[in-house]
Amino acid sequence: GAGGGAVAAAPAASSRGGGGYTMEEVAKHTSKSDCWVVVAGQVLDVTKFLGEHPGGELAILTFAGRDATEEFNMIHPPDVIGKYAPDSCIGMIGSGGGGGGGAVGGAPAAG
Repeated sequence: GAGGGAVAAAPAASSRGGGGYTMEEVAKHTSKSDCWVVVAGQVLDVTKFLGEHPGGELAILTFAGRDATEEFNMIHPPDVIGKYAPDSCIGMIGSGGGGGGGAVGGAPAAG
């Protein structure tokens, strides 16, 4: 584990409550040893679940670090996460604090 320097990015995100993640944060977790996906606004750490997934690891890894809601909902019943991977939900997309929230959650301006 590398240690050291303070993380300069997104000081506003460190609000209390630990509630929200950004898609930018999720996008860092794309490997077999560290795999997050987003389904319906829930951030799921599915690293431990990869080996148990009936559809195989690759099906999940394809969407690592991304929002898989649309594809997920096409092939899974709604209760499947709570049934088979209840521990995987580590939080939600979007910060817990703040007012109206209109601009929150948008994609970065440029690609």
